[in-house]
Amino acid sequence: MRSDLMLLEAAPLTRLIPSERRTIRNMASSLCVAMGITREDHHLVAILGLGGERCNQEAMESWVYRELVKQNLEAGQDTLALLIHRLEHLEMQWRYN
Repeated sequence: MRSDLMLLEAAPLTRLIPSERRTIRNMASSLCVAMGITREDHHLVAILGLGGERCNQEAMESWVYRELVKQNLEAGQDTLALLIHRLEHLEMQWRYN
Protein backbone atom coordinates (compact mmCIF):
# COMPACT_ATOMS: atom_id res chain seq x y z
CA MET A 1 0.00 0.00 0.00
CA ARG A 2 1.34 3.42 -0.92
CA SER A 3 1.88 5.98 1.81
CA ASP A 4 0.16 9.37 1.79
CA LEU A 5 3.51 10.97 1.00
CA MET A 6 3.97 8.81 -2.08
CA LEU A 7 0.45 9.66 -3.21
CA LEU A 8 1.13 13.38 -2.78
CA GLU A 9 4.38 13.07 -4.71
CA ALA A 10 2.57 11.39 -7.58
CA ALA A 11 -0.32 13.87 -7.61
CA PRO A 12 -0.22 16.13 -10.64
CA LEU A 13 0.58 19.79 -10.13
CA THR A 14 -2.73 20.65 -11.77
CA ARG A 15 -4.53 19.57 -8.59
CA LEU A 16 -3.00 22.44 -6.66
CA ILE A 17 -4.89 25.66 -6.10
CA PRO A 18 -3.72 28.52 -8.36
CA SER A 19 -1.67 30.31 -5.67
CA GLU A 20 0.22 27.09 -4.81
CA ARG A 21 0.85 26.38 -8.48
CA ARG A 22 2.09 29.96 -9.00
CA THR A 23 4.43 29.69 -6.01
CA ILE A 24 5.94 26.46 -7.31
CA ARG A 25 6.27 27.94 -10.81
CA ASN A 26 8.03 31.02 -9.40
CA MET A 27 10.38 28.92 -7.29
CA ALA A 28 11.19 26.72 -10.28
CA SER A 29 11.90 29.81 -12.42
CA SER A 30 14.18 31.21 -9.74
CA LEU A 31 16.04 27.92 -9.49
CA CYS A 32 16.50 27.81 -13.28
CA VAL A 33 17.98 31.31 -13.24
CA ALA A 34 20.19 30.60 -10.22
CA MET A 35 21.54 27.39 -11.77
CA GLY A 36 21.88 28.74 -15.31
CA ILE A 37 19.31 26.30 -16.69
CA THR A 38 17.60 27.22 -19.93
CA ARG A 39 13.91 26.87 -19.17
CA GLU A 40 12.83 26.20 -22.76
CA ASP A 41 15.23 23.29 -23.35
CA HIS A 42 14.18 19.76 -22.52
CA HIS A 43 17.44 18.15 -21.41
CA LEU A 44 16.51 17.85 -17.73
CA VAL A 45 13.06 16.35 -18.23
CA ALA A 46 14.33 12.80 -17.80
CA ILE A 47 16.46 13.75 -14.78
CA LEU A 48 14.22 16.09 -12.79
CA GLY A 49 10.79 15.37 -14.18
CA LEU A 50 8.43 12.45 -14.25
CA GLY A 51 8.67 12.10 -18.03
CA GLY A 52 5.55 13.94 -19.14
CA GLU A 53 7.00 17.42 -18.93
CA ARG A 54 7.70 19.33 -22.14
CA CYS A 55 10.59 21.53 -21.00
CA ASN A 56 13.12 22.13 -18.25
CA GLN A 57 10.78 24.61 -16.56
CA GLU A 58 8.02 22.03 -16.22
CA ALA A 59 10.52 19.39 -15.05
CA MET A 60 11.85 21.82 -12.44
CA GLU A 61 8.30 22.54 -11.26
CA SER A 62 7.71 18.80 -10.79
CA TRP A 63 11.00 18.43 -8.93
CA VAL A 64 10.29 21.43 -6.66
CA TYR A 65 6.85 20.08 -5.82
CA ARG A 66 8.21 16.61 -5.04
CA GLU A 67 11.01 18.05 -2.88
CA LEU A 68 8.59 20.25 -0.93
CA VAL A 69 6.34 17.27 -0.25
CA LYS A 70 9.13 14.79 0.43
CA GLN A 71 10.95 17.07 2.87
CA ASN A 72 7.76 18.58 4.33
CA LEU A 73 8.89 22.11 3.46
CA GLU A 74 7.03 25.36 3.01
CA ALA A 75 7.78 27.67 0.11
CA GLY A 76 9.94 30.67 0.96
CA GLN A 77 13.37 32.26 0.68
CA ASP A 78 14.93 29.80 3.13
CA THR A 79 13.46 26.93 1.18
CA LEU A 80 14.81 28.34 -2.08
CA ALA A 81 18.34 28.37 -0.67
CA LEU A 82 17.90 24.77 0.49
CA LEU A 83 16.63 23.70 -2.95
CA ILE A 84 19.58 25.42 -4.66
CA HIS A 85 21.93 23.48 -2.39
CA ARG A 86 20.04 20.26 -3.16
CA LEU A 87 20.25 20.90 -6.92
CA GLU A 88 23.98 21.61 -6.67
CA HIS A 89 24.42 18.32 -4.83
CA LEU A 90 22.42 16.45 -7.49
CA GLU A 91 24.47 18.09 -10.22
CA MET A 92 27.67 16.85 -8.60
CA GLN A 93 26.22 13.35 -8.40
CA TRP A 94 25.19 13.41 -12.08
CA ARG A 95 28.58 14.66 -13.21
CA TYR A 96 30.82 12.40 -11.16
CA ASN A 97 28.87 9.18 -10.62
